[in-house]
Order: sequence, then C-alpha cells, then structure tokens
Amino acid sequence: MTNIKDENIKRAWGLLEKTAQAYKPEWKDGIMEHARIVHDVSLFLARLFPKEAHVELDVLALGAILHDVGRSRAERVVEHGVKSGEIIRKQGFPEAAARIGETHMGVGITKEETTALGLPYRDFVPETLEERIVCYADNLLFYIPGEGRHELRDTDTVVERFTRELGEAYGRRSREFMEKIEHEIGPQGFRQFQKYINEFNRELPNRLEKNRGEK
Repeated sequence: MTNIKDENIKRAWGLLEKTAQAYKPEWKDGIMEHARIVHDVSLFLARLFPKEAHVELDVLALGAILHDVGRSRAERVVEHGVKSGEIIRKQGFPEAAARIGETHMGVGITKEETTALGLPYRDFVPETLEERIVCYADNLLFYIPGEGRHELRDTDTVVERFTRELGEAYGRRSREFMEKIEHEIGPQGFRQFQKYINEFNRELPNRLEKNRGEK
C-alpha cells in the first residue's frame, strides 16, 4: 500500500467544497459529509484486504473524496458519475481517480445500458479494487431525510433498494458485486467491518456535529 499524498488530498477536499459552493451551495454540507464518510469507510475497508491485494491508498482516497464532485454540476442524477470523471481529469488528478468517479454509480453501468440512459457509449463498471471499494462504500451509505443524517446499512438493504428501483436482474447483480468484496476480505475481515459499521453509526451524530463545528 502506498502512502497518501497530503497535498493532493488537501486539494481534493478544496475542489469538492468549492464546486459545491459555486453550483449548489444548499447541497454543500450534505455533499461534504457524504464524501467524508465514504472516504473513511473506504480506507478502513481497504486495510482489511490482504497485503498482496496492493490497494493504492492515495488513489483510493482521492477517488473517495471526489466521487461526487460532479453531483452539483450534473443536470440529471445519472450523469453525475460521468461529470465527476470529467472534473477530476480536468483538475489534473490521476486517471485512476477519475475512473473511480465515473464508475461508482450503483454497481456500474455497462456500455449496453448507456444508450437508454443518454450517457457516453462506454463501460462505466468498477473493475479495479480501488473502484470497487469506493463503489461498495458508497452503496452502503443511506441518507435518512426525516432525520437529516446518514447511516451505513448492509448488503441486504442495498440489494433490496436496487431491486425495487432497477429491477430483479440489477438486484442480483448488486448482490454478486457486494458479496464479492465481503468474500475477498474474508470472514474475520468482514466481522471487523461489521463492528466498524455498528460503531460508526453510533458515533455518527457526534462526528457530523464535530465536522460542522470545524467549518
């Protein structure tokens, strides 16, 4: 695993905040909180993989921070992954980080699915481990509108959501995607991750209040 480059990380946080403030200031707090959680969950999960997996932590961190940088610039929700990739590239971040941004939607969008969605005709499916980790972490994070907060859920909840919204075939695809990650970290790693999720949810209100107070 490589060391995270602090300068790029700082620049990524600045870009995310600046972009949200410029285009959707009313979304800024939510976008920043979402990114902080996906970033933290992704890095924790990455460290549960065996060393031979060679997770690139610098790329992972950048992609986790910036995966939704295009959210405030996209005219349609389905376009925001593509927009994130464009912005990440334009700002000179690594191509691998841009790919994380454009492949994190659901469990990916195949080339065949892009036409109906009005997206560029190419695959937007997470393939590298870094892409898959951010996609997995992002899927676990649910926003609770009535309470104005986020919460980490589990694979069953993710599958239920995608089945309801996108159909049974996509639901099956999402289960295969999510469970593959869980298999790769192994039973012990998955138990550690479940414990992390439970602790994270208990501490989340305090974490978010602390983040807001630091602005």
